[in-house]
Amino acid sequence: MRILLTGGTGFIGGHTLRGLAAVGHEVVAVHRRTAAPDSNDAATWVPSCLGRPDWERILDAFAGSPEVLVHLATYGVDPRMADWENCFQWNVSHALDFWRAAVRHGVRRIVTCGTCFEYGAACDRHDFVPATTAPEPLGPYAASKAAATMALHGVAASLRVEGLVLRPCVVFGEGEAPNRLWPSLRQAALEGRDFPMTSGLQVRDFVPVEKVAEALVAGVTRSDLTGGRVLIENIGTGEPRTVRDFATEWWSHWGATGRLLIGSLPDRPGETRRMVPLVHPTAADPPS
Repeated sequence: MRILLTGGTGFIGGHTLRGLAAVGHEVVAVHRRTAAPDSNDAATWVPSCLGRPDWERILDAFAGSPEVLVHLATYGVDPRMADWENCFQWNVSHALDFWRAAVRHGVRRIVTCGTCFEYGAACDRHDFVPATTAPEPLGPYAASKAAATMALHGVAASLRVEGLVLRPCVVFGEGEAPNRLWPSLRQAALEGRDFPMTSGLQVRDFVPVEKVAEALVAGVTRSDLTGGRVLIENIGTGEPRTVRDFATEWWSHWGATGRLLIGSLPDRPGETRRMVPLVHPTAADPPS
């Protein structure tokens, strides 16, 4: 199929791009860099800003019109960068304009990556959070992603296109930003340093990035989507784990000689103690 991809230079986007190319899809990916990214063998790269897309160049890169938009461009994943204005400008306003233009140019299916952080405070009422749970986000990034999901509902209904929102929990793996837990933990382990961390009592579902990319690639050709509607699904392993257990397991896996300084850092204020998605759509929500 002819796939238009945003966010292909990112963590999840890079894995998804390679997955799409591996199964034979024609991928045109937009990027903001001056030069095309190194992995240009997996896609045709078109320089274009999400806020002011160059649709003439994008369409020229296709042998026909794009059929599916896989929208992975996002702002504010790093909490240090997540201000309200930019999160809503890029994740909602610019995304909405881009989706509507993509539909005018032939796209009939929009696949996006949300986040389980959209559920926010609602997680406290569920051992396993169903995808039908109304979002109660706790910050600008999560709020903007929840707003984008609602916007996609409106786009799908009014323009009669198919929509799919996949909400992964805590994603980790190769290519992740170095300041995130898994890569910073690995770096400390390999260098023989001690690793300061919080209490680690927070419960999460840690999802390998390959699993998320696989679900996004499959979303391009799924047969269970309907024009005019958006399907929302959680992505996870189904295995709740504390941050402490996750860190300890990987610390041992890497043969670290330093110490995990558990509890040496304060827990992040306002975060949910447990965030575990229900990943089997047909299963009943276990008692809370």
